[in-house]
Amino acid sequence: MKTATIPSTTTRPKRFASVRDLVKATAANDEQVREFDRRSNGAVIVNALIRTRAAAGITQADVAGKMDRTQSAVSKLEHATDASLTLQDIASYLHATGGRLNLGIGKQPNRVQRIKELAICLKGELEALADLSSNSDDPSIRQSINGFFGEAWFNLFEILCATSSRLPQEPEDTSPVKLLGPQSACVLGGRKAAKAFC
Repeated sequence: MKTATIPSTTTRPKRFASVRDLVKATAANDEQVREFDRRSNGAVIVNALIRTRAAAGITQADVAGKMDRTQSAVSKLEHATDASLTLQDIASYLHATGGRLNLGIGKQPNRVQRIKELAICLKGELEALADLSSNSDDPSIRQSINGFFGEAWFNLFEILCATSSRLPQEPEDTSPVKLLGPQSACVLGGRKAAKAFC
């Protein structure tokens, strides 16, 4: 006895790579797509706030309780444009969701200044971790932090070696960091920094 294959009447829903692709595929006209783009571009901060809440796994009602507002006020904030937000709105929302706000005021630093700022921040964080390890009675915490330091040292060294290798070779290079070649050890001030190879 032969069995017949009955074609499925259900079709799989189409998947879209982004909400914009969905809007573009389903919009009645190009004006609707332009309006979506205009609203999306005007809500970059708002969308970042919503992502922070989603990542924290909390509801608008949870945020409202922590902000001492109503759920509808939080919903209104999440449907606002960036231009309508106040700094207080952003700070309160991020405090409620466990997010953070980095705000820089002043002249835009150049790359060297930014790297120096990051290095100072990195130093502070590493010192805090080292203090945590030193003050902990839990051997697993100390072991984890010590392991992290080894991993961080290796990763930072690897980053420095990889980026240093992109520098042009000058005939009379007098910089304190030198790369002797792709299979040579990085040298710091004339001494080998480590037994790792760049």
